[in-house]
Amino acid sequence: MEPHAPGTGNDVVKGKASRWRRSWSRVEEDALIGCLIDIVNDGWKTDNGFKAGFQRELEKGMRKIFPGTGLVANPHINSKIHVWKKEYSALSDLLSKSGIGWNSTTSMIDVEDEGVWEAQTGRPTGKGDSLQVLAFLLEMA
Repeated sequence: MEPHAPGTGNDVVKGKASRWRRSWSRVEEDALIGCLIDIVNDGWKTDNGFKAGFQRELEKGMRKIFPGTGLVANPHINSKIHVWKKEYSALSDLLSKSGIGWNSTTSMIDVEDEGVWEAQTGRPTGKGDSLQVLAFLLEMA
């Protein structure tokens, strides 16, 4: 797929089973992370998660950054947060294993040796690992 300008609406790809899904750019993901940090600082996060309406606040923040964007709370922002939660869960599970740790300086996974990684993931290191590591989630948890 060719690069696109964030929020132009030309950033959908046809996926499996003939359904359309939005493809987020790195710039958009970074902006959403910034908006999440802003709403946490504004008191939208509670002990049990976020207050009702937080996705609308994220939508407002994204529209300030990308005026005229087609990004809306549901399904776009809701879906991206859902994906991040799944990735966080997988990362959290992986980090609970012996021989695997988190390096907060480099924001990378540290592994004692390649054998530990292969035993836990079933794959050799560097072979198509696409887990998006979200350091801010690890800090907020």
